[in-house]
Amino acid sequence: MDERDEMDRLRADEIADELAIRKEERRMAREERDLEREMKEFGEAEERAEKQIEEEWRREHWGREPERAPVWRSDGERSG
Repeated sequence: MDERDEMDRLRADEIADELAIRKEERRMAREERDLEREMKEFGEAEERAEKQIEEEWRREHWGREPERAPVWRSDGERSG
Protein backbone atom coordinates (compact mmCIF):
# COMPACT_ATOMS: atom_id res chain seq x y z
CA MET A 1 0.00 0.00 0.00
CA ASP A 2 1.41 3.30 -0.95
CA GLU A 3 1.26 6.52 1.00
CA ARG A 4 -1.68 7.94 -0.98
CA ASP A 5 -3.84 4.86 -0.32
CA GLU A 6 -3.00 5.08 3.37
CA MET A 7 -3.96 8.78 3.46
CA ASP A 8 -7.25 8.04 1.68
CA ARG A 9 -8.02 5.27 4.16
CA LEU A 10 -7.19 7.50 7.14
CA ARG A 11 -9.35 10.30 5.72
CA ALA A 12 -12.25 7.86 5.17
CA ASP A 13 -11.87 6.65 8.77
CA GLU A 14 -11.86 10.24 10.00
CA ILE A 15 -15.03 11.06 8.05
CA ALA A 16 -16.74 7.92 9.37
CA ASP A 17 -15.78 8.85 12.94
CA GLU A 18 -17.11 12.40 12.49
CA LEU A 19 -20.40 11.05 11.13
CA ALA A 20 -20.69 8.64 14.05
CA ILE A 21 -20.09 11.50 16.50
CA ARG A 22 -22.75 13.67 14.82
CA LYS A 23 -25.19 10.77 14.88
CA GLU A 24 -24.56 10.24 18.59
CA GLU A 25 -24.93 13.99 19.27
CA ARG A 26 -28.32 13.99 17.50
CA ARG A 27 -29.40 10.93 19.49
CA MET A 28 -28.39 12.58 22.77
CA ALA A 29 -30.15 15.84 21.84
CA ARG A 30 -33.32 13.87 21.02
CA GLU A 31 -33.05 12.00 24.32
CA GLU A 32 -32.59 15.30 26.18
CA ARG A 33 -35.73 16.75 24.56
CA ASP A 34 -37.69 13.60 25.41
CA LEU A 35 -36.55 13.72 29.04
CA GLU A 36 -37.39 17.42 29.34
CA ARG A 37 -40.87 16.76 27.95
CA GLU A 38 -41.39 13.82 30.31
CA MET A 39 -40.24 15.91 33.29
CA LYS A 40 -42.66 18.67 32.34
CA GLU A 41 -45.51 16.17 31.97
CA PHE A 42 -44.59 14.58 35.30
CA GLY A 43 -44.59 17.97 37.04
CA GLU A 44 -47.97 18.83 35.58
CA ALA A 45 -49.38 15.45 36.64
CA GLU A 46 -47.97 15.97 40.14
CA GLU A 47 -49.65 19.38 40.41
CA ARG A 48 -52.97 17.93 39.24
CA ALA A 49 -52.71 15.11 41.77
CA GLU A 50 -51.96 17.53 44.62
CA LYS A 51 -54.95 19.70 43.69
CA GLN A 52 -57.21 16.66 43.47
CA ILE A 53 -56.06 15.44 46.88
CA GLU A 54 -56.62 18.88 48.43
CA GLU A 55 -60.10 19.10 46.88
CA GLU A 56 -60.94 15.65 48.21
CA TRP A 57 -59.70 16.61 51.68
CA ARG A 58 -61.90 19.73 51.65
CA ARG A 59 -64.91 17.65 50.64
CA GLU A 60 -64.20 15.20 53.44
CA HIS A 61 -63.89 18.07 55.93
CA TRP A 62 -67.06 19.87 54.75
CA GLY A 63 -65.27 22.64 52.89
CA ARG A 64 -62.70 23.39 55.60
CA GLU A 65 -59.01 22.80 55.56
CA PRO A 66 -57.79 19.70 57.43
CA GLU A 67 -55.88 20.24 60.66
CA ARG A 68 -52.57 19.28 59.09
CA ALA A 69 -51.45 20.65 55.75
CA PRO A 70 -50.32 18.26 53.02
CA VAL A 71 -46.65 17.31 52.99
CA TRP A 72 -45.97 19.15 49.72
CA ARG A 73 -46.79 22.53 51.26
CA SER A 74 -43.27 23.36 52.33
CA ASP A 75 -44.19 26.70 53.90
CA GLY A 76 -47.07 25.23 55.88
CA GLU A 77 -49.42 27.82 54.42
CA ARG A 78 -52.98 26.72 53.83
CA SER A 79 -54.49 27.37 50.43
CA GLY A 80 -58.13 28.19 49.90
